[in-house]
Amino acid sequence: MEKVKSFNEKEQREAVHAALTAEGVEVTKTLVDKIMDKQSELAFNALVAGSSIKFNGLGTLEVRPHTERKYKLPNGTMGTAPAGFHVGFVESDKLLEAMNAPVENNTVPATVPAKV
Repeated sequence: MEKVKSFNEKEQREAVHAALTAEGVEVTKTLVDKIMDKQSELAFNALVAGSSIKFNGLGTLEVRPHTERKYKLPNGTMGTAPAGFHVGFVESDKLLEAMNAPVENNTVPATVPAKV
């Protein structure tokens, strides 16, 4: 499978603006920036509070606990990683199906499937 370039924050904002404009929605880049910033802030606060966040058709971000673990580095140093929390992602069935659909030449699909 070919390596796919990451979709950075600036590209996301530009893509949202372009998609909304193409759909006939009058929106400024400044408004898109404010909305995306607020969405990130709300998601961050929800995860810190222990809530899950569901993205329809994409999946769910959820907070998961992990236990204390012992580790050993290649240089022989031993230590203990403390118990805590991390964020996990559970893909939706729709996303998994789209990602694993047969494609020509084992490449990543160029387009995102349309809404169903």
